[in-house]
Formats: sequence, structure tokens, C-alpha cells
Amino acid sequence: FFYFSHQSHIRSNQIKSRQLCVLFDSMRVINPSPSSLRLRVAARSVNGTHSDYKTMSCIIPDEQVFEYREQGTIVVKNLLSGDLLERAKRSSTALEEKIPVPTFESLAMDAWKQREDPFLEIATRSPLVAAARQLIPESREEGLFVLKDAFFKSVGANQGCGWHVDDKFFWPAAPNTSGINIWVALDNVTSDGGGLAVAPGSHTSEFLGARDALANGDTCALAQISPEWNARLEAMRETPTLQPGDAIIHTRYMFHRSDPFRDGSDAQRGPGVARYSVRYVPGSTRLDGGFGRVDGEITKLTGTIRDANTNGFHGLFLEVPLSTP
Repeated sequence: FFYFSHQSHIRSNQIKSRQLCVLFDSMRVINPSPSSLRLRVAARSVNGTHSDYKTMSCIIPDEQVFEYREQGTIVVKNLLSGDLLERAKRSSTALEEKIPVPTFESLAMDAWKQREDPFLEIATRSPLVAAARQLIPESREEGLFVLKDAFFKSVGANQGCGWHVDDKFFWPAAPNTSGINIWVALDNVTSDGGGLAVAPGSHTSEFLGARDALANGDTCALAQISPEWNARLEAMRETPTLQPGDAIIHTRYMFHRSDPFRDGSDAQRGPGVARYSVRYVPGSTRLDGGFGRVDGEITKLTGTIRDANTNGFHGLFLEVPLSTP
């Protein structure tokens, strides 16, 4: 298994905040410094609007890049906003009818295909792209791809999924490949639940045993498969409260779980919480070991994501147009 413990790569740009533009070499291994900057900072728009995504190569503040390097996860406030966020909230009702599952009120994969306006724009022409390019710098040479996206909605007694790293269907790539997941709230997430819990630092080799425990079992059932690992992750848990447009960004191997609504809470009795998540990877990502739906059939994948269209997997993955200098 590949794990993240990174060497940062720093370049200086002249931007309005006068901060460094910090890029991040996700493929090197170092011993992270003992301190961690636990900051929750709004995303920085270079020219002030999300329409300027082409110049947003440094949208994530320096402090959060270093936090991501050490902890494997950050919360970025206001990553998505304005008209694009409002269109996403309106369009989400159409996706709520898709693929009802026991653990969620609704789950829709490939939202960018089902509702191109606005989810295709969010995945390929929004501040999410700038954030992904900043945290996956190799994508500047290899290209950036949407490996998988998903729309979720939790309502009432929905329990969601327990502690896990994404399985070979939700993350259809070889085990030794990198990438990030950007999880955007479309509704308010309060302390009454409905959001995402993360275990900062659980992306390291120290937690290989927890990954092994899930390797041949139910992805969502760590509490039953290994109560010991489940308890350890619970002790590390952070459950951010979020406003619509706020994002949780985490590495591929960060343990995370759904945060069910508190019994009897106003949130549990309310209309629910919707969110949209996008998994980004560089073009060299190998698909070996992953699975995808091809012509309606679950199919084992091979080759690199960059060559997927010529390898018989046309339309399964989405290449992001070059959006940063």
C-alpha cells in the first residue's frame, strides 16, 4: 500500500496576499515536523471571483498546504460559492432520485454525466480544480483527471458508511497511486451530524493494519470487523461543521466515515444534507486492480487513466482541461 507523508515543494509567486505559493510533491517520503497548523482558512481567490479559476494556482493558503502535508486532510472554507454553488444546490434535487441505497437517502455516481449543468463545471472549471492542481503538482505535466465523483444525501436515520478508505469501485486505481478527494457540502452541516468525520494522520503506514482489516470484508463495517481499529480511529475523529460551499480535502488513504444525525435532533428531523465529492488523480495513475461500469457491466480496469479512452474504457473518466499556468 502507498501512503502519504510528504515533502513540500515551495515556489514564490507575486500574489495579493504576499504569501508564498506552496506546491506540494506528493510522491516523496519524509519525516513530518512535529507541529501541525490546525487552521480553517477561507479559500483565496486571486482576482476575487470564481470565474478567475484559470489564475487560481495558489488558492489554498500556505498554512493549510503544510497542514495537509502533515495531517492528510484540511477544511477549506468557501471553496465553492456564488452562482455555481446555487446551481448545484438546485440541481441536486434531480439527483436525489438516483440509486437509493440503504445507507444513504440517495447516491448518484458520475453526477457530471447526469447533470452536466452544473456538476461538469464544478469538476472541471471551478476552484476545486485549482485546489487539486496545487496539491497534485505532477498533474501540471501529466494532466489532471476525475477518477470518480459522487453525489450523496443523508436524511433522518441514514447511517452512511463506517470508517474506511475508498474501495476499488469508489477509487478504481492501483494501490500504489496517489490522489485527493474534495468533499463539498451543499447544505449546512452542524454538530447534530450529517457530514463527514475524518481521522487526521490515519493516511500513514501506521494504519496499514486497519486497511488490511477491510481488504476482504464490507468496506463500511470496520466496527464489526475490527473493534480495536475502529476505537483507535474514533479517538482521532474530527467532525467539521460546514456551510454550503465549504470543502473537506483528504488524501486517498485517509480514514473517514459518515457522521449520522444525532437521534432526536432538529437536523435528523430536517430535509437532510447533500454533498458532492470529486476524486482527482494525475495522468500517470494506473487503473490496475480497480473496477468500473463499462456498457452496464462491472469490469476490471487496466492501463493508465491517461490512456483509458484507447484501452476500451471510453467515457469512463474525465480529463480536466488545463486551467493553471
